Amino acid sequence: MLLITGLILLGLGIFVWLYGNRMWLLGAGAGALLGIGLVGLFPSVLENWLGFFIIIGLAILFGVLGLMGKAFASIIAMVIGFIAGGAVVVVFVNILGLAVTFWVWIFALVGGLIGAVLFNRFMNWGLIIFASLLGSMLIVRGGMAAFLPSLVGAIGSLLVLALTGLGIFYHIRKQK
Repeated sequence: MLLITGLILLGLGIFVWLYGNRMWLLGAGAGALLGIGLVGLFPSVLENWLGFFIIIGLAILFGVLGLMGKAFASIIAMVIGFIAGGAVVVVFVNILGLAVTFWVWIFALVGGLIGAVLFNRFMNWGLIIFASLLGSMLIVRGGMAAFLPSLVGAIGSLLVLALTGLGIFYHIRKQK
């Protein structure tokens, strides 16, 4: 992955982690994670500018979708929840260093359905949890790409879990 892509993912991850309870920012984070998952299918694309434009383009697309979501909040929330849930599964497999196979996409579909249901049923909690989780994954993935490729595996996964817990705590405290 290009250094600039890693740095942008790291910056986007920090913003999503801190302010991801805004639908447009959460959508941008979900789009970036979806882009990482899709580009991961073609490793040769990951190392050039096409991968950069796919990841950034999907982040912008879903950010705009989230921005327009004020009028159609529940439908947009379900779509972003579906994308976020599926992207979380794919990127988590990627952080563990496992190969992306057909079964991973089946699990991503299940994760997407769970994300859509959660967002529809518990919108505020869905925003808090997914903002923390997506932000954490973007921070770790961006850090892996820009500075520390050694975060692949258990260390990266533990860092994602720790950052997610801190993010949830941060958002809950911020609401009070």
